[in-house]
Amino acid sequence: MGHYIGQTESMFDGVNYNYKTSAEVREAMTTKVNDLQGNISNREERILKIREEYSIDAERLATLVMRFKENKSNMQSYEHQDGPIVPAGVIANIIQERSMIDSERKQIRKLELVLRNLRDEEFYKHPRTGELCTRQALHYLDDDELEYLGF
Repeated sequence: MGHYIGQTESMFDGVNYNYKTSAEVREAMTTKVNDLQGNISNREERILKIREEYSIDAERLATLVMRFKENKSNMQSYEHQDGPIVPAGVIANIIQERSMIDSERKQIRKLELVLRNLRDEEFYKHPRTGELCTRQALHYLDDDELEYLGF
């Protein structure tokens, strides 16, 4: 017999999993940067293999991509007098891989910016004495950020 739970948010009211220290965030972000760089390397290797398989040099690739974008069709093959026929799906794949590489590079730039500016300690004013003190910095991450960083 199954059970239905209507208000799952109230079950976890006392659980504070969204707060992470700078060291935890730094480690997760460094791991994410390394993963993204690995993804970029894999994508570039796939593009290189495709280009070698179809004998596509830089000039020919530029021409094929322009033709592909002009026709806006992924059902057509492209011929070139100096090489084999290249299916449109191959060109679409190269375009998609390049798009993903650009996206991953933007993510890396953003993560590196945050890493450079991440502080281990933060200043605060003591509530009773008014003295300026330091404490360990805690960072609130929403559920999407936690998932993205692998927490």
